[in-house]
Amino acid sequence: MTRSSASAARFASASAAPRPTSRAEPLTFASQCPEDKVFKIEDLMSFRRGRGDLAMSVLALVFALAALATFWFYTGWVDRNLPDDLGTYLQRQLGLVEGEGRLTRVGRIVRQSWVAPLLCLMLMVPAAALNLRASIRAHRWRVRFRQPTAMRYELEQWARALEFVAWFITYTLLVPILGYLVATMLLGLALPFRLGYRSPRWIAIAALTSFCIVLLFRTGLQIKTPINIWLYNQMPTGLGSFMKTWF
Repeated sequence: MTRSSASAARFASASAAPRPTSRAEPLTFASQCPEDKVFKIEDLMSFRRGRGDLAMSVLALVFALAALATFWFYTGWVDRNLPDDLGTYLQRQLGLVEGEGRLTRVGRIVRQSWVAPLLCLMLMVPAAALNLRASIRAHRWRVRFRQPTAMRYELEQWARALEFVAWFITYTLLVPILGYLVATMLLGLALPFRLGYRSPRWIAIAALTSFCIVLLFRTGLQIKTPINIWLYNQMPTGLGSFMKTWF
């Protein structure tokens, strides 16, 4: 090894070694969102099946079949109004045969409540089935060529979103008990704290934002809230009426 290469190696090792700091670095919020990538126009319509594609394709087909199973009961199909002789009726609409009397237009059928759900199901069910078929083929290809097929991470990310559904349900249950003001302030402080914004600056921003939301929607726009609020009922009559009116 020459003298220049040896000195370069010492310089690289010294640069890679961690440098001691005189004071501890403050803890900051670390986002899990990936950094933005340069957008390419050719990637606009690109499609790639990931590791969780098979599970989501199965769920999509299950949802489509569940909608098909409940179609007959919740869309007005039982009370549908169709002509007695449907074949002759369609021939008259297409001008294949001539009929006597006034022609009843097909618009009367199209405006019935069951037509739009039927059209959606005619597209959704076959599309979900074909998508599952393609997803199974892609999964088999990954298994054959030893590509990663684990979908646990993908399912965990979808399951983690259910936490925020629980937050919203808790919020709706607290409004009749604590009132719109207190419930909104609690949610506005708890969610940023849960997401990692825990410094005094972020807590103050969250509190101010939550209070402004209450002023906008409840005080300004007068959105409707439950009449009997437990916390307001415990207050003196005048204060309770004021809080029920504006907060």
